[in-house]
Amino acid sequence: MLNARVVSLSLAVTTEVIYLSCAVLSYVSPKGVIWFFSTWIHALDLTAIVSSKPFAAADFFTGFVSIFIASYLTGMVFTYVYNAAGRAG
Repeated sequence: MLNARVVSLSLAVTTEVIYLSCAVLSYVSPKGVIWFFSTWIHALDLTAIVSSKPFAAADFFTGFVSIFIASYLTGMVFTYVYNAAGRAG
C-alpha cells in the first residue's frame, strides 16, 4: 500500500522542479524551449503559437500554485487507484 500524502507530495514537488526549470529556460532561451518541445510534438509548428506577452510574475505564481495543486490531486487519485487495484488483484 502506498501512502497517499507521500506519493502526492513527491509528484507535486517533482512537477514544481520541472515547472521552475521550464520557466527559467523559457525566460533565458525561449527559442530553445520551442525547439525542444517541437521535437516532442510531431507535425505541429509550435512557433505559430508562441506568445509575445512579456513575463509576468503574477502569471508565474498562479501557474506555480495551480500546477502544485493539480499534481497533488493527481497523486491522490493515482494512490487511490493503485491501492484499490492492489487489493483487487
